[in-house]
Amino acid sequence: MISRSMGFKKKKLIVALAAVGGMALSSSAWALPSFARQTGWSCAACHTSYPQLTPMGRMFKLLGFTTTNLQRQQKLQAKFGNSVGVLISRVSQFSIFLQASATNVAGGQAALGGGNTNASPNNNIQFPQQVSLFYAGEVTPHIGSFLHLTYSGGGSSTGGGGFSFDDSSIVWTHPWKFGTNNLLVTGVDVNNTPTAMDLWNTTPDWQAPFFMSDYSSSGAVPLPFIENSAGAGYPLAGVGTYAADIFGPNKANWLYADADVYTNAQGTQTNPVGGFASVFGNGPTGRLSGAAPYVRLAYQHDWGNWNWEVGTYGMWSSVYDNSVDNNLYNKAGGPIDTFDDYDLDTQLQWLNINDNNNLTVRASWVNEQQQFGAGSTISPKNSSGNLNYLNLNATYWYHDHYGIQGGYRNVWGSANPGLYGANFYSRSGSPDTSNEWIEASYLPWWNTRFSLRYVVYNKFRGIGAPSSSVSGYGASSYNTLELLAWIAY
Repeated sequence: MISRSMGFKKKKLIVALAAVGGMALSSSAWALPSFARQTGWSCAACHTSYPQLTPMGRMFKLLGFTTTNLQRQQKLQAKFGNSVGVLISRVSQFSIFLQASATNVAGGQAALGGGNTNASPNNNIQFPQQVSLFYAGEVTPHIGSFLHLTYSGGGSSTGGGGFSFDDSSIVWTHPWKFGTNNLLVTGVDVNNTPTAMDLWNTTPDWQAPFFMSDYSSSGAVPLPFIENSAGAGYPLAGVGTYAADIFGPNKANWLYADADVYTNAQGTQTNPVGGFASVFGNGPTGRLSGAAPYVRLAYQHDWGNWNWEVGTYGMWSSVYDNSVDNNLYNKAGGPIDTFDDYDLDTQLQWLNINDNNNLTVRASWVNEQQQFGAGSTISPKNSSGNLNYLNLNATYWYHDHYGIQGGYRNVWGSANPGLYGANFYSRSGSPDTSNEWIEASYLPWWNTRFSLRYVVYNKFRGIGAPSSSVSGYGASSYNTLELLAWIAY
């Protein structure tokens, strides 16, 4: 294993290998050990910390997780000849990932409406919270996989226990070299989560905070439709294509485009017929009507130890109305709601290769335009509205072992009693929520992490002072302390 303290020149050499032969370094999304075994490189080569990617990590993901140890592949070709079409990897493509958590909510679980019947009044411990099995890495020289099967413990927000496919993808990819300063990488993929194939940590599937307890107050915050479409609880099936043009002197400019289309999938756990859970966690409601297109554009520029990204994406979703007093709810022929999500995002990253220190700053803003087909005749739900989500955060790692991160999150939009409820939180059915959070982390080894996070709420679903709440809880009742741990092998 080669540590991150290797010289910057060697890292540039690997990027050059990616340009001429489709080779790059790494690990992917969760720094899976199977990727490190496949490539022979330290997880630190492609990660600042899990799941944040360096430029080399982005190249590895862009190439469809197919990068292998160059020396091993050369030996196999020398032994069997270049006529061998498929080189079967001699290393395991399996990894296992264990998560555990302990959570304290200032007002207890009662402040969240008691929706989780398996929760203790407070100080909930999940061991394990999740156990994940991955089959991830090269399948053929141009096909790679990231298959993520998760078991969630009883009482979890993903359905109270059972197996489900989390964010997963299978990718075909090919690099095309045009001259000395231009590399085009194209790919086709199938996946089950919008933004799963994205390369930056500003999109819903990979944004901070990266891991939270199922008993955290954050799980009760209204979010745009695309934010809620990520994860095991919302089975989707998508097919897409992407391309990245890496060009200019030292290949310092990246232009990335991705287009996918999603529809309902047969789930394995929470929603076996597909669809989305409601804000109140009432089960499988809101199946997609037709297909939901997703489009992503982003640009990255590298200079010295720095890289900067700016991007945008959009997703347009039509969903069968899920109002409980609608006789045709969640059925063909019933009213249809539309959720149009638009994003602007940016990320700035500094990598000190010699000292193993790094800093990443991220910002994203999602604006959602809502139309409700049932109008104001059911629930009562307003006929239209909007929802905004601002996520600002930063992460600093010292010597690859000690981390500090924090951020500010703000949700605001149209009050809608029929959508967000007016019988427990604010009387108006407001989604407005804002908080600050800070987290300290320690990595004794690259595959083990311990974190302590504290979240402070200024407003929670329209609630400020206790007097503004139907239930009598103020915003501070939702302040959350989380102790988090995970290990991967």
